[in-house]
Amino acid sequence: MLDWRILDWKKKLNKKSNTELLDLFKESNRINIDPQIYAGNLLFERGYNPAELLRIKNDLKDAIEAAFEKMHGKSHLEIVRENVIRELFYCTMLAVFLTLGYSRQGFIKFDDLFESNIIVYVVLVCISFLRMLFIKRSNQKAIQKYQKSFQEKQELISRIDRELKF
Repeated sequence: MLDWRILDWKKKLNKKSNTELLDLFKESNRINIDPQIYAGNLLFERGYNPAELLRIKNDLKDAIEAAFEKMHGKSHLEIVRENVIRELFYCTMLAVFLTLGYSRQGFIKFDDLFESNIIVYVVLVCISFLRMLFIKRSNQKAIQKYQKSFQEKQELISRIDRELKF
């Protein structure tokens, strides 16, 4: 049944005009690029301008690169920095909510800090920042996610180069 569906969309694309195929091939924000690759190959077989097809192919690869950079940044250092900032923000917000939640009035009075409650507030803040002890592991996970996404991007670009006939 799956093969029938594949043949069905291919038959539909075979019936389309060169302009419709060119519009499909030019699309740069597709998740499934199979129809796009098929449309490009079909245009090439029909004798469409190879220089134009090559330009569109390069534009497609550039769009994939740009989308990746926009989503992930450019280097491991940027990813680590962004992850550390995110973790510090989470810890700070947790510390604020714990200390405000513990405070009877909903806010900390200056006089309360110098009474017996200061130890409780310090402990609550320390508990909030315990997450930072595991920042190295969190950074490793962020880098692994980046590397997996980078590998998917590379596979997509190599698939475009491999499967397009021009």
